[in-house]
Amino acid sequence: MSIQQARIKITGLNYLLQNNPQTVDPFNSFSKAMKAITSKKSNKTEDDLIALGNIETESKLYFDEEVGVYVPTRWLTEAICTGAFAVIKTGKDKMRGGIFATEEKAKLQYKDMSKVKTITDVVMNPTFRHRALLPQMGKRIPKDFPIFKDWSFETGIEFDDTVVDFAGLKRVVERTATYVGFGDFRPTFGRAVAEVTNA
Repeated sequence: MSIQQARIKITGLNYLLQNNPQTVDPFNSFSKAMKAITSKKSNKTEDDLIALGNIETESKLYFDEEVGVYVPTRWLTEAICTGAFAVIKTGKDKMRGGIFATEEKAKLQYKDMSKVKTITDVVMNPTFRHRALLPQMGKRIPKDFPIFKDWSFETGIEFDDTVVDFAGLKRVVERTATYVGFGDFRPTFGRAVAEVTNA
């Protein structure tokens, strides 16, 4: 067994939609803030609806005070593991034992990122907001998401060459980026091209 390293750059072909799932936890601060508004049922004011959209956008964003907007590198490693069988006939469980992220967060590069210094700069800028009408219990509900244009990220991974060699890894990453993509509502959003190089 030999652990090898690769550098991967992902460049978006269409927009990237983020959806951090943290609000599935009922004790999450965003969950509690949203519940305080949604519990009003039909008594919600326009200000309530605006506040709800702001909370949704902020809660779905991946943001770190030092890194800024980022992509969790588990997006990439999980995509590799899930997509491997279709390309190189190696199962997900085996791939998970042979692919390792070298960092937890990959800084996202995107259009107009110079305008973003704090998380509020994303939430309050319509450039970075997407509103969708989604089906829920027989009707459509408006939901807000953070969205990014002209995006890319770069990160390193380590791989066990007895599980996957470099050529196989490259094929898996390239196909997954283009046909599966990253983020939410794939592949309507999040399709990309990949550059994979030896580190």
